[in-house]
Amino acid sequence: MDTFDLLKRTAFVLGSIAAGIFVLNYFVFGNTGDYLPSNKRMGEWRKAEVREACFPATEFPLKDAMGPKLPQGDHRIDPRDFYRVAEMTAALNCYLVTKADAVCEPHNRAYIIDYIGRYFDKKDQMLRVAAKYGEAEKRNIEQLWDSPRNRAISNALARDFKSARLIKSDFGWTFPSTLTPLLARTDDVAPSPCAANGSTAARRDPSKT
Repeated sequence: MDTFDLLKRTAFVLGSIAAGIFVLNYFVFGNTGDYLPSNKRMGEWRKAEVREACFPATEFPLKDAMGPKLPQGDHRIDPRDFYRVAEMTAALNCYLVTKADAVCEPHNRAYIIDYIGRYFDKKDQMLRVAAKYGEAEKRNIEQLWDSPRNRAISNALARDFKSARLIKSDFGWTFPSTLTPLLARTDDVAPSPCAANGSTAARRDPSKT
């Protein structure tokens, strides 16, 4: 075996190990926040204080009159999925609406951005399953994700993109395609910049088109 072949095999082994670590960390352990961009806008998601601050909002999500509700009539929504939607909606509503300035702090921003990705991944996953059963079931899922709390989340996201409290590049390669229409809505939403002593200077995301 010549030196070049040895180097190729070594690179393949090291690449396989790196890929295996990524799969375990990202998909098995769920540490998706580890793969967000690393820069001065982004802190350490594990150090976010907003998660603990919003624990009370997620204790009884099904009791929230403004949260997601199951559609009337026949549907195929699993009770576990319904509970997860209610829980995620309550949490993200707290992060973005109740604690509206939390996203200005870098550790919180990293955690919130990661949670936004989880939120939209869950919706997309449920829509993919619903598509197997036809348009009526897809409408059921859309209705489930269209509670007053979900709409408040969408409005808060549009506000935060307008003021550059969030920018597209914060998400890196994890930017949810579902958010693309919100970027086009930013001119219709009043900006809400971070406080003067906050960590983020409002600026446009150069990657936004």
